[in-house]
Amino acid sequence: MKIATLQFSPQVGLVKENIARADSILSSSSTSLHDIDLLVLPELAFTGYNFPSLQSITPYLEPTSAGCSTEWAIRTARRLGCIVTVGYPELFSPAPPPAASLKPTMLNLGPEPEAYYRLTAYNSTVTVNPLGILCHYRKTHLYYTDEAWAQESPDGFTTTQLRFPSKTGTSADVVEGHVLKGGVTHTTTQAICMDLNHHHFLPRPPPSALCRHVLATGSTLLVLSTAWLTHLTSSALVSQPEDFDPDTLAYWFNVLEPLTDGGKEIICVLANRCGEEAGRLVPKVFGRTDEDEGDGEGVGVRYAGSSWIGRLGGDKGKVVVGGIMGRAEEGLLVVETEGLGLGGKGMTFELKERERSE
Repeated sequence: MKIATLQFSPQVGLVKENIARADSILSSSSTSLHDIDLLVLPELAFTGYNFPSLQSITPYLEPTSAGCSTEWAIRTARRLGCIVTVGYPELFSPAPPPAASLKPTMLNLGPEPEAYYRLTAYNSTVTVNPLGILCHYRKTHLYYTDEAWAQESPDGFTTTQLRFPSKTGTSADVVEGHVLKGGVTHTTTQAICMDLNHHHFLPRPPPSALCRHVLATGSTLLVLSTAWLTHLTSSALVSQPEDFDPDTLAYWFNVLEPLTDGGKEIICVLANRCGEEAGRLVPKVFGRTDEDEGDGEGVGVRYAGSSWIGRLGGDKGKVVVGGIMGRAEEGLLVVETEGLGLGGKGMTFELKERERSE
């Protein structure tokens, strides 16, 4: 399979401009995109992420699998002849949800107009091919920022059979010249950012609920759309934009380590965003706040970039990565996953025995 991630720095509320930026990155890519099988974009790819309240994000909520993000995904899938996953803020229903389904917020964000509580919103991804919608996922473990406006998925983690079609053949459905039959099918689990962690960061031993789900379902493909924060300062981000964030990468690998012991190879694609957004800080990020950094660079949030595509399993305690984006690098990462780890193909990260035994 050939997989691509689009890493960029969407700005809060600038939906048209963010879509135009994504299109520009795709159109200017020096790599041919007409043979890719899967394109993955970050969490809340076109709206930006750091919304402080339900009231602030309401103008940007999109009907379930029917808004501008879904339309862009289908249009792009038809142009490239591939499957596309994109994150977006979902408006599920204007009707009030049952009182029992409303989760208490983890932050005291202050009162809002009562009308906003009649909205049911989710932090979601939609996955499409040139013919339409394949699957839809709602974030199960909400981060502090999500708790301000979104509900947890009522369905929990889900797994779908995704067929990645051959680009050649004689008996096939064709959309704009793209063949949609044949190819390979992957048992696919999709997740969003905080889903990697234990619910509400509760102190539990590994594996995480997501890893347990991936192993229990026999998934062979894990697709993660994220807006993952970094402790790096603004100056550290811009001074070495093409270097990945080592602490963030190590954290991801450590969380996913149980998947290396499952006896089955799992392709993993993590599509993160980069850049910075203004706004009030959340109370804690892995036990620290930006005040702890003492960088004097103002209030806001910074994202880790470092999107990657690789393989888990096959080699216990090892992750084989076919490519990694920089911490502040906008662009497209394209990786052929066939043969990763063979003949020196890819970078192998071996987890420390101490980390694996915790």
